[in-house]
Amino acid sequence: MDRAKIDRVLMHVEEPDAALAQLHRVTRPGALVGLVEPDWDTLAVDAEDLRTSRAFTRYTAEKAVRHGTIGRGLGRFAETAGFRVETVIATAPVFRDLADADHTLGIGRNMRHAINAGYVERDRGERWFAGLAEGPFYASFTLVTVICSR
Repeated sequence: MDRAKIDRVLMHVEEPDAALAQLHRVTRPGALVGLVEPDWDTLAVDAEDLRTSRAFTRYTAEKAVRHGTIGRGLGRFAETAGFRVETVIATAPVFRDLADADHTLGIGRNMRHAINAGYVERDRGERWFAGLAEGPFYASFTLVTVICSR
């Protein structure tokens, strides 16, 4: 292959280093590869209850996603697999609409899971989520893009 792209997949696979090693094996010398992964440890949800927002982020990064911080290590993973990193770009998608954020980020679903896992007390988590709909909404996270070559 001369070109390849992996977009928000490595955070879910059991062994991301093995997946990248396989990608390196099947690409030709000079091939361009784009890798895109989030860093869920940077998830920020604005709410008056900052403690619950932080617990929600911690749950998301530690439990909801297999490799919740892979975005920050994407360049290292690429280099370890044998790629030459050309550039690293960090962007922060911003959500100002709760419905859009809930659809994309699964805020309500993940809060229910965080409550069930003991990261957040039930009443506190339910109040936090309900409160997100009461005023201006903001959520963001860091999305890391690595462009590399073989």
